[in-house]
Amino acid sequence: MKIKALLYSDGSQRSLSAAIYAAALMKGNPHMSLTIISCRRPAWGPAAVVWDEGWSAPEAIRGLSAAILAEARKIFEDRDIPVETHSVTCGDRVAEEIAAFAREGNFNLVIMGTKGPGDLRALVLGSLAHQVVHLCDRPVLLVKKLPPEILAALERA
Repeated sequence: MKIKALLYSDGSQRSLSAAIYAAALMKGNPHMSLTIISCRRPAWGPAAVVWDEGWSAPEAIRGLSAAILAEARKIFEDRDIPVETHSVTCGDRVAEEIAAFAREGNFNLVIMGTKGPGDLRALVLGSLAHQVVHLCDRPVLLVKKLPPEILAALERA
């Protein structure tokens, strides 16, 4: 069976752990393909202005998203695993965009890092991972930050 997986990356240690775990899964499954997405918020108000110095918030946001994708993609390139990358404009609806991207792209697995709810907002609204699990009609594989000994073993895989 062909597995078409979607990996969400936000540049955090837990999302990089999810990328390393996904790379290990792919090494053992030649029938698995992967697309990495990163969500960026659109610039609005004064942040959307291009300043006289030539600096603009939209360019900075695109650059940050590109850097996040490049860091995740490097994990796969170092293992000679081809992946696709996409930067998606999400606004405040990141979970909805991840679920929609998975559905519209006909992915059959979503992979993402999680730390579990830890603050008041996560307690009231649910963590991003929790929201994706409930909104997505595809299986969602959640990966916590991996301990050093597991990271080392996966690095060797």
